[in-house]
This record gives sequence, structure tokens and C-alpha cells, in this order.
Amino acid sequence: MTAVLVVGAGPAGMSTALDLQSRGVSVTVADDQPAPGGRIFASIENRNAHSAEDREGAELVRRFRASGGTYLPNAEVWQIEKGPRVFLSHGGRTRVFEPDFLVLATGAQERPMPFQGWELPGVMTVGSAQILLKVARQIPDKPVWLAGSGPLLLLYAHQLTAAGGRVAGLLDTTPPNSMARSLRYLPGALAYGWKDICRGLRWTVETSGLPAIRHVVSLEARGGECLERVQYETSSGTTGEIDTELLLVHDGVVPALHATLAAGCEHRWNDRQSCFEPVRNRFGQSSEPKIFIAGDGATIAGARAARLSGQLVAIGILAAAEQMPGFEAIQLAKPLERALNAAARFRRFIDAAYPPVELAIQDGATVCRCEEVKAVTIRSSLEGRTHLGTDGVKIATRAGMGPCQGRQCGLSLVRLVAEAQGVERRCVAFPRIRPPLKPLTLGELADLQVSR
Repeated sequence: MTAVLVVGAGPAGMSTALDLQSRGVSVTVADDQPAPGGRIFASIENRNAHSAEDREGAELVRRFRASGGTYLPNAEVWQIEKGPRVFLSHGGRTRVFEPDFLVLATGAQERPMPFQGWELPGVMTVGSAQILLKVARQIPDKPVWLAGSGPLLLLYAHQLTAAGGRVAGLLDTTPPNSMARSLRYLPGALAYGWKDICRGLRWTVETSGLPAIRHVVSLEARGGECLERVQYETSSGTTGEIDTELLLVHDGVVPALHATLAAGCEHRWNDRQSCFEPVRNRFGQSSEPKIFIAGDGATIAGARAARLSGQLVAIGILAAAEQMPGFEAIQLAKPLERALNAAARFRRFIDAAYPPVELAIQDGATVCRCEEVKAVTIRSSLEGRTHLGTDGVKIATRAGMGPCQGRQCGLSLVRLVAEAQGVERRCVAFPRIRPPLKPLTLGELADLQVSR
């Protein structure tokens, strides 16, 4: 019997698992969260599903729970080798899986947004605040300033207000005229996401009465032991300062790449989303033939597209395992591909309306928070040695060597190296990933069990 290991129990991972199980494939799903659903449907079993999307997510989780497949919650994948061979910790013990096929459905992470003082207590990301709201029903006890750009900023403002919280104002980093430039993509976006666009317009109206500073290009958080004030500068040169104890920041999301990088998959630069993403074929198969990639870990397209992507990956695995004729796989894939192409047209509109932000990285900004490496240290390491890549900077400064393995500084290192070398970022490699991908204990390392 074909054995498949799926890493990630979000919309993509669950969809892949359900479709494979329906065809008699042995599937194990490992996820680092305590319950299925991913970030988008975090704690969906324990909260009211108000929106249609949440109701669909709750039904997907219910079907996944009822499927009877092997599910390992709170499982941390800490190494992936050729084969594939996957090392993970679960229940205080380490297991090694050698499946016939590996599906990486690891989702997205928030794009790092380094500026001076972003490590101060009182500064956190909008995504983290949203998880606290979903999972722990926690909201800030004081009015918050929101800084950044993108739909999630507007969504969180709506959710926070509905939960009884208060938004003090917006520091909007969206570039001038970006919404006007996005209108050329609106017709293509409406067929797939007109309801999402209407919701976005409603959230925009809800925030229209808030104090807002537009076209921010530089931020600096200041304070002693915690945040006390935020300084800003706009594209027109206007500067100012805001007294606040709470600042939530967001600059969109990017694929979570550490698993695909560790697995040796090829990656390419996405200009529109200003990030790397793994190379895949039409079925989500990576450059490593036995590794498939689904959902936002492949390219940012949202929860609905992630489910479609997961279904497409299941078809690809069945065809690769010779459990489905090639012509049948192509026919089944066609409607999914049409829907994913529609999702991509919608995403082009979103990317044009809210392009990645290029905030100034001040010399005093801590780029690598794990190792406390500032931008000035990285820039100094590149002076007269612009041939150094990100790995050379990593050796010289320890940036990217901490527990997060570059999750919070990798893209910033790519940017700083590209600026020093005077090249496009696509020409600079992401820092090399070393095991373990996640922290583990010596006891877990010493206790290996081989499973198939």
C-alpha cells in the first residue's frame, strides 16, 4: 500500500489527506498545532463559525476528524532528508518516517517587517494578535495603532472592534496610487472573489473614520523597557510622533519555506509577492519527484485555493504511484486548474492593490532578533566584500543562526545583500537551512523510532 506523510493540517493538508484516503492510500498527517485547521481556521472547533469561509473550514475539520486516518498533533518536523526521510518529534519522542511520498502543506508566515525598535514589548504582528483572538479570546486592553498594509490589517481592525477592542489609528504603508494601478486586474478578480472584495470595501468603510497617516515609508518604535511612542515619515517627507503603548504591524504573508528548503527543492523568485517560492509542476510536484507541495506554502493564494491545491496534489500522487491512469489524472485536474487560475487572477488584484512594503531599514534596526544582529553590522560585513552572499553574512555576523533559523530575517538578509551588490533579489540565494528546523531536546534526539 502506498504510504504518504502530509506535513500540515491546514486546508491544503486536510484536503490532500481526505482525497488520498478515499482512494485507499495510507496517510499520516503531522501538524505542529494542537488541533487541525491551520492558522486560518485556528480553534474553529471551539468558536462560532460566523462567515461562510469559517463554516466551510469547520466542515472540513469535521470530515478530517471523522476520516479515521493517522493524525499527529503537536508534532514538530525538524529535519527532511533525501528519500524522503522525515524526522519529527511527537509526544516527547522522535520518529523517522520514510514514506513513498511526502506532502509539504506548511502554509504561510507573515513577512518580516524590520524597523528600529520592532523588538520592544508592545510591538507585535497583526497575525499574532489575530491568533490570540481566535484561540485564547484575548484582545489588547488598550487602544492599538495598526501599521502596515494588506487585507489582514483591515480584517483584524474589524474583528477587534467586534470583540470590544479599540483601534487608535492606522499607519498605512500602502504606496501612493497602488489601488488605482490595481483596477486593471479588477475584472479578472471579480468572478472568483467578488464577495471578498465587497467585504474588503466594508472593512475599509469601517476604518475610514479612524485617524490615519498614509504612505508611511519609515517607522521607529521608541521606549525604555517597553513601547512608549512611534515615529514615522511619509513619502512626502512629513514626519511625526505618536504616543502609544501598543503597535501591531503587518506587511502581508509569504510561503513558509524552511521545510521545502531543507528538503532540497528548487525555488524561484516571485516578483509580484517579493519572495521565494518552490518550483512545482501542474500537480504540485517539486523538483524532488517524491515531494509534493500544496497550499500557501507553494504560493500565496488563500484558503479556498489551498483546498483546491491539496486536491490537485492528491491526484498527482495517485498518478505518480500508478494508482490512477495519466489521462484520468489530467481530466480530473482540469476543473481544479481552472479554479486555481481564477484564484491567481484574484491574487494579482490583491498584490497590485497592496504591494510588498519597502520600509527603510535603519542601521539601528535589529534584523536578526534571535542573535540580536543589527542592520549596521550586516552592512559593515559587506563593505569591501560585496561578493559575500547571505551565507557569508551569516558566518560573519551570526544573523540567521538562532532558533528560528532565519524565518524572521532571511528575506531581510536577501534584501540587504542585494542592495550591497547592486543586483536584483532574485540573484541572491536565501540563507542555507541547517537542522534542526525546530528546537528539540537531547532526549528527543537520542530516541529515534523508524516508522513507515
